[in-house]
Amino acid sequence: MGVARAGAWIAALGAVGLVAGCGVEGTPAPVITPNQQPDRSGVFAYRTEGELVVVRGAETLRASGNFGYSAAPVNFTRDGAFAFAVETASKTLVALSVDNGSVTRTECDCTDAVALRDAVVGWWREPGQIMSQDLAGTTPAEPERDIVLPDSPSPLSGGNWDGARLVAATDEYVLLARSESRGLWWEKNHLYAIGSDAILPLGRVPGIDSELSAAAGPDGHTFVLAGTTARSSSCGIGFVATIDVRSNAVSDLPSVPGECSTVYNPRWSGDNVISVAVRKWADVAGATSTVDRLRSAAQGWAPVAEQPVIDMLARSEQTVIQVVGGEPLAARDTPQGVLVVEKGGARSELATEVVSLGSPI
Repeated sequence: MGVARAGAWIAALGAVGLVAGCGVEGTPAPVITPNQQPDRSGVFAYRTEGELVVVRGAETLRASGNFGYSAAPVNFTRDGAFAFAVETASKTLVALSVDNGSVTRTECDCTDAVALRDAVVGWWREPGQIMSQDLAGTTPAEPERDIVLPDSPSPLSGGNWDGARLVAATDEYVLLARSESRGLWWEKNHLYAIGSDAILPLGRVPGIDSELSAAAGPDGHTFVLAGTTARSSSCGIGFVATIDVRSNAVSDLPSVPGECSTVYNPRWSGDNVISVAVRKWADVAGATSTVDRLRSAAQGWAPVAEQPVIDMLARSEQTVIQVVGGEPLAARDTPQGVLVVEKGGARSELATEVVSLGSPI
């Protein structure tokens, strides 16, 4: 089933009301004309548990935040002007201007946010709204679109609905995951693709129960999904698949290694390579875990680097940015590593205790 490009509704929908309690702190970046546009080439960002940092050449721009246990990547707005991440405890969106270092904090009551268009980001608000905020403007967050989710084609499995979140977006679709829960560790995710003139109920993806994350593919209507097949409270199996939301066709990728594992932070690069962070451990009390980033290969999965890395960005043949993993860690701890930049054969360490990376599209 085809759906018209959502760029129209993303661009055309205006403000339909302000949101009480969505306060904004900080001074938004001023409007910059094309002739004044700063050079953003080579920009990237990283996050620790307590800080969001943009690296722009020899300059670093910083925003403090309580990002806690989240291993989510750093996101950028579509125009590359802002890096952003969500604080897990306060459910606050933290955005950092690439051009002038200004910081914007928005109480979004969300756990995830996605880039919609230009400098506009969006998130889900219960019981049924896509909220948005233009980080380059001065208007507070406001409803972008009211949504009534249709019934999932996958029946409930004995749980109850427990909220929803936006997990990825393209010009055509916003991908939403609606959680079914019985409490504790039990969870199932039901997917919806929200387009300009239709909401496509996709249902559950077999193999992905909990810890779902997603990234857009290069064609605008296919996404890579990463998550965990539940086994017990102490052990699950990482699972990766792609989904074409137009046809609801799901393609499973090969199994990831490890007796117990989880996969997160998927990426689908322009050269059609999918990569994920894979964390694995043994199903025994007190077991430690190891993390490595793997890429899809002809015979399964292959490491993206010669040594285990938690995250990696290859900006060019000459520049590679890596978060190099350290010693094995407790199974519940957030993976952290040393930020290393290799450029033209030179290698430098920029930071420690780094959780994830991000760069403009």
